[in-house]
Amino acid sequence: MESPDFQRHLADILNWHFSPDTGSPFWLSMRSQLDFDPVKDVRSLADLSLFPDISQLLREIAIEDLQPKGLADYRLAGIFESGGTTGTAKRVVAYEAWLEQVVSWRLEGFETSTDKTPKNTLAIIPTGPHIVGAINRRRARAFGGQCFTVDLDPRWVKKLIQAENMEGARDYSDHLIDQAEPIIATQAIKYLIATPPLLEAIARRRSLAETLNSTLEMITWGGTHMDVDTLDYLKTMVFPDVPITASYGSTMILSETKARINQDYNGSPIFDSYAPYVILEVVDPESGKPVEYNGRGQVVMNHLSRFAFFPNIFERDTAVRLPTLGNCPGSSVSDVKPVAQVSGKAVIEGVY
Repeated sequence: MESPDFQRHLADILNWHFSPDTGSPFWLSMRSQLDFDPVKDVRSLADLSLFPDISQLLREIAIEDLQPKGLADYRLAGIFESGGTTGTAKRVVAYEAWLEQVVSWRLEGFETSTDKTPKNTLAIIPTGPHIVGAINRRRARAFGGQCFTVDLDPRWVKKLIQAENMEGARDYSDHLIDQAEPIIATQAIKYLIATPPLLEAIARRRSLAETLNSTLEMITWGGTHMDVDTLDYLKTMVFPDVPITASYGSTMILSETKARINQDYNGSPIFDSYAPYVILEVVDPESGKPVEYNGRGQVVMNHLSRFAFFPNIFERDTAVRLPTLGNCPGSSVSDVKPVAQVSGKAVIEGVY
């Protein structure tokens, strides 16, 4: 039985997004196309499976149609896009108040130092239209520093790999690290955020890795997947003096998850979502039903806030299903891996 708190939250969100006074043009027009009443018939997380996966529609919809009328006075943080892994990018709206809320949650329990020297972040991850860049800029400010970035276009790498130009893809990774080296050499970088392939590229440059190992206070790897052996190698052989944590997120939830501290699943991080606003589930793709705990299935994401409503979104990832820490429904996930295909198109991770 789901908690009354979650039931009230879900009812509030449905009333908000399907009210003519507060809902977005997208969901208000979608209501007439549904064969159920979202306000009356959706009472639980399982009921959200009644909604169709609308993510494909976000490739073409006018961005104004996604803005809830009730947020007319709220400031937009920007328009963000998916990575384009499985076709034309999907576009979403994010509000400044939401990103501030997400960053505050991400930093809960983080021990801030009384040291006032600059503690800047270097993010070798997609920025531009990708929401992870916006989140990391705000997190860098919360850490008391600036966010240095490297100009990274993951879609170009995916094109190279699709064309089987692996040498070109490796050259591009080297090009990215070439850009990072002078930043590391001249700036007070305390936090490094990078994808697994780029951390491996850094590891191949011994002097660069040694510099980072002696100066960094934390490394966060983001993206989709890092195998246990590679993670262990980075922790023990390349960066033995730097704590390494991880994040897993998606454009469709407008946020990241949080890796549990000092707890893993067979060596892989365990990711918890920002409940009750972001709820994950791991399901059998054929039946749509949750798999057993410790079983592998496809990740389904739900964003349930007044800022956006994206229910029942099937992600391009599989994961192991684990119990959550709180009393909200849904699951935590670990050992995240990309599915081989989405809608008949191969999933290419590129620099992720």
